[in-house]
Amino acid sequence: MKRLLFFVLILLNIQFLSAQKTDNDEIYLQKLYKYTNSNNDSIFYYSNKLKKSENECNRYRALNFEAKALYQTDKCVESEEKCLTILKELNNTDVKCLKLNKLTALNRLFWIYKNKTDYNKAFEIAIRRKKLTETLGKKNAIYNASILGDYNNIAIIKDCMGFYTESRKILKESYAKLPEIYFNLSKTDYYKNPNQSEYFLKLNQSSTLNLIAESYLNSSADYTSKDLDSASIYFKKAYNVAKTFNPPHKNSETLYQIREVEVLIAKKKFKNALELIQKFNSNSKEFKTEQNINSLKAICFYNLNNTDSTLIYGKKYLLCYNENPKSKKRLHVIYDILANQYYKNNQKDSAYKYSELTIKELNFITDNKNATNKLHYLYDFNNTKELNETIKNTNKKNKYTFIFYSFVLLIIAIIIIYYFYKKNRKTKIELAKINIEVKDKPITPKKEYNINEELEETVLNGLIDLENSKDFLKPTFNINVLTKKLNTNTTYLSYIINKTKNKTFKNYITELRIEYLIKLLAENKDYRKYTIKYLAEEIGYTNASAFTRAFKKYKGVTPSEFIKTLK
Repeated sequence: MKRLLFFVLILLNIQFLSAQKTDNDEIYLQKLYKYTNSNNDSIFYYSNKLKKSENECNRYRALNFEAKALYQTDKCVESEEKCLTILKELNNTDVKCLKLNKLTALNRLFWIYKNKTDYNKAFEIAIRRKKLTETLGKKNAIYNASILGDYNNIAIIKDCMGFYTESRKILKESYAKLPEIYFNLSKTDYYKNPNQSEYFLKLNQSSTLNLIAESYLNSSADYTSKDLDSASIYFKKAYNVAKTFNPPHKNSETLYQIREVEVLIAKKKFKNALELIQKFNSNSKEFKTEQNINSLKAICFYNLNNTDSTLIYGKKYLLCYNENPKSKKRLHVIYDILANQYYKNNQKDSAYKYSELTIKELNFITDNKNATNKLHYLYDFNNTKELNETIKNTNKKNKYTFIFYSFVLLIIAIIIIYYFYKKNRKTKIELAKINIEVKDKPITPKKEYNINEELEETVLNGLIDLENSKDFLKPTFNINVLTKKLNTNTTYLSYIINKTKNKTFKNYITELRIEYLIKLLAENKDYRKYTIKYLAEEIGYTNASAFTRAFKKYKGVTPSEFIKTLK
């Protein structure tokens, strides 16, 4: 009897300790959720506690939280290694909670590669994560939340590749679905209390609104200033959501102000941008925005012709980047600014050094984008193929139904045709009567439209003069300038260029500019050392990206690739 009582007590003690450990796990997870975006030291502390859990899923959750804290403290290499370790160890698992840990690790890797502008790797990770999500099985609240994140990641890469409209469409659809998804997640007890669910809903709403705003900001160079106004509106919406966070984020206002500075810079309001930077400059170290501010200051000072400050903040940015290369977002921009500034200062060696770095970085981005575009195409192609296979199989199953409905539609069509045949016959009889009445009336011949030969000759001579001049190299040169000079209008001018040159006015001017540059590069080797931005400005382009696209469309290669062939 005593032995039996002894064993019962031991069993009860084991159950008590097990329950206590489970309770501890819940406490640690609650703390990790609480501090996930506000206190990295607390994340490291409670992650270490949770790593001792007997629950395998909780141990990997602790590792994922640790990877996030490393990422947030700019230790991206360590964060990447930890994520890769999680994926390697969980490679062949079919346990659902471990798959969720894999999804979290893949998401962290996506952001690491995206911020390094390694879009090809980021896109591969996004597709890999989507395929893993599809293995979760039942399409429940967790599946819906995960697949929404996958599409958001794909939208982010689409934006990087220049598919701005596609990207925003996905993100706006995603934003509309967020409330329902987080409501359903809270019902599954995914978040342990309603406050957590509400907090992460607002966090994702703010993040998605910021992504939409960034897409408008990125596309503003290719479209209109309306995109910049839209960017400002969405940044403001994101900030208004961020102000309701519980717990609050201390850096919300600062991050919003930085985004507004980016909009002001895009609008070329550099003085206003600098004034706004000064308001939040003091907390840059606390909120880890110092690197971002250095790059923005360098851009502003360069455009305001402040040589010393341009070099100071450009060098500060590179120094921080070399010590901790977390993000390459503006690396090529800073290289380009320094190259141009040193060239203006007549310091040719330094100008050449940074020009080489600019070209190298642009080549990396271009090659990366080309590889991603190929992967993007294959992904879309495979998705289309899978969809068509599904349609094909469905058609086989519904073959007889299709034949039945086709037969019904055929009968209806015959009835409709017969009805209109009778109606049409009646109309023809009435028209025949009308024709008898008007057959003797004379028909007024149509006038043909012709351009005066003298005017055409004047325009053609004007085009010859234009080709012999350098007027087409001016940034302000456009079709209106030329029509005013030739005393004609845009319709006549466009018609004559189409007729005689077999091309549009835009293509005609683009070819004149690029052929002029090609001649310069062939005759003067010094031009081969200049930055892409400088070469663009030489032939009337105010935007280096637009120049690169136009050059590649005309020559089939980028300017930097063309210069290499000359070397």
